[in-house]
Amino acid sequence: MEMESRMSSDLEPVEQHLREGEKPSRDASLVIRGWPLTVDGLLRNADATRRRYSWRGDPFVAVSAEVTVGEWQVDDILSGSRLRTRRSYAVASTGELLDAGFQLLPTFGAPHYSIALVAYTEDQVERLITALGEVNANPFFVRRSR
Repeated sequence: MEMESRMSSDLEPVEQHLREGEKPSRDASLVIRGWPLTVDGLLRNADATRRRYSWRGDPFVAVSAEVTVGEWQVDDILSGSRLRTRRSYAVASTGELLDAGFQLLPTFGAPHYSIALVAYTEDQVERLITALGEVNANPFFVRRSR
């Protein structure tokens, strides 16, 4: 694979983008992932991340999500700049994702999180889709201006 030929040392360590001391509540915090919610779409997202970042010295295989941490509420996230252009979304509690074997890392600016996958495989992405559950229409959807 093309990525495997790229040295991990060429990748930017995601550790420098972690928010220290932030840990969402297992019960109260919700993880929200916007479209794409397909195997191909999530693999593309994970591929873009692993081509740019490393974690603990290895390519960082992860997909982006938003989490209701601090003052962030579901409506704020769905209507915010990152998700308002997404027609649909799925949501799960942090506990459900942790119980399914995924790790959640507070990366970049709040409320952004990275859902770390054990491997870059269809099986891992299918497990994530199952853990996220039902796809919902985003009530705050607006078309991107071209």
